[in-house]
Amino acid sequence: MNRIFATAILLLLAATVIAQDEAPLTRQEKKALRQEQKKQTEVKLAMNTSEALRSGHFVLKADQLRSRGGVLFNVDPTINFVAVEGKEAYVQFSPSSYGPGGVTLKGKITSMDIDQRSKDGSYNIIINTFGNAGNYTVVINMNKTGETASASVSLGWGTRLEMRGSFYPWNGTGTYKGKETS
Repeated sequence: MNRIFATAILLLLAATVIAQDEAPLTRQEKKALRQEQKKQTEVKLAMNTSEALRSGHFVLKADQLRSRGGVLFNVDPTINFVAVEGKEAYVQFSPSSYGPGGVTLKGKITSMDIDQRSKDGSYNIIINTFGNAGNYTVVINMNKTGETASASVSLGWGTRLEMRGSFYPWNGTGTYKGKETS
């Protein structure tokens, strides 16, 4: 019994000595560490964004809608989105926070232009489609990481909708596509 007690005390003393050898980080070291972690995260997000655009499978999940009158609505991103899946584009929006509803547009992409600005790495994407609601154009602007994105959806007859949210690579899950408008 004495051996176990003596061994436990020796282990506690050794742990205390080891803990004292590690000096705590200074404020400057902590700040530099946080900045480095942030930079690594931004690089990873930028690579994911670039790959999603290249593969043609992405979604802008909107957490805000802006009406023609300029009124902002906070909305559920799982039912308010712009998605591109290969050669098809989906726009779904529902200003109601009470569940699915609203409008779902589906169209074949007739053209998609992706422009990355060399100054700050941000993207401007123009998608033209033809589908169940006729022609519509989606213009997406976002920063290089996709954390801040906006989309403007213009229908052929003059209706316009603006969305704000975040850009993600899309694997087809996490959003709820409704029945397409006929």
